[in-house]
Amino acid sequence: DAGGVIGRYGGDEFIFAVPNVVDYEGIWQVAYDLLKSASNLVIPDYENLSISYTLGISRYPENANSIDDLFTLADKALYRGKVKGRNCFIIYLPEKHANIELQAIREKVYSPIFIHDKIFTMLTKTEDLDKNISSTINYIGAYYLIENLCIETEKELKYQYKHPLTPKNNIKCYGYDKIESNSSASGVVVINCVNESKVKDTNPLLIELVNQGVYSTVLCKIEAYGKTFGYVRADVTSLDTGRIWQSDDLVVLECLSNYLALIFYYQKKI
Repeated sequence: DAGGVIGRYGGDEFIFAVPNVVDYEGIWQVAYDLLKSASNLVIPDYENLSISYTLGISRYPENANSIDDLFTLADKALYRGKVKGRNCFIIYLPEKHANIELQAIREKVYSPIFIHDKIFTMLTKTEDLDKNISSTINYIGAYYLIENLCIETEKELKYQYKHPLTPKNNIKCYGYDKIESNSSASGVVVINCVNESKVKDTNPLLIELVNQGVYSTVLCKIEAYGKTFGYVRADVTSLDTGRIWQSDDLVVLECLSNYLALIFYYQKKI
């Protein structure tokens, strides 16, 4: 409805130029509509094939006055979206994205083995277990751009990492009963909730996501030898259409939960 022009920039990259829409809310709506339209696309003879977009957005003249500078800022937002999990849009904001170094992002891609070793090293670095866990969760939350990362126990959220620019303040426990109603054999629960229309009365966890303003959550059971110590909980609370969790993301979170389970079991912690 906003109009505009689209052109191929190179490879699988395209540029959208939308005139006369510069306020944040207007841009957000245009980007949301684009992503929503992709979910309804059907390719003849390939009904099981899905299409997703990752959008990086900059605004003229709010962010820059030249095409080159606008491209650079949009590129920063785009790479933030790709690191975040793809199939989302990021509107460039100086307070969030100005310090992004594109070259550093392209080079700083750690292998899963490196991340797993890093987690183990951080969890066992000192004799202060609380400090080790907090440092590890802060590292993972920052590296994987998770707005809220913590351990949910029966009574509270512990070792909570929360991005300082995350606007939500009502994050609280889901409750074991709600989590268990969505439990899986692997002990990993992934729930996405873009809007209230997706909430089913029969799923109390989805209702809890809406109440807390969470768009996407991952829960990995911390369990050793039949004893449950809690859940590693990762939340996305930003105003986008949710996050597509990559397999590497889930493996890292599950790895963290497994290490914690053994530590808690042998040290009688939590």
